[in-house]
Amino acid sequence: MRSYVIFLIFVSCLFLASCKDECQEYSDFTCDQIEQAEYNVYFYFPNGNEYYIGETKGLESCGNMAWGYASEKNLSNNSDWSYICCMIAKGSDCYEKHR
Repeated sequence: MRSYVIFLIFVSCLFLASCKDECQEYSDFTCDQIEQAEYNVYFYFPNGNEYYIGETKGLESCGNMAWGYASEKNLSNNSDWSYICCMIAKGSDCYEKHR
């Protein structure tokens, strides 16, 4: 009977591990939470200078803001610029960085 209980615990642990969201392998949050979070958007010019664009909700919106800003600055065809989406969470303005 004891070995049966140990077996059930083992199988339950395997099942729970397989249900884990793939984003939680590198984040404290699920993929859905990452997609829907609030973000501070930072733009990086080709020379490395950082510029704060603003705050937005959603990872897709963050990317759109960065691409829009690049377009405004006539950089959309230049591959040397970049951006970071800083997740606003747990009392931090940049708890995790995403793109």
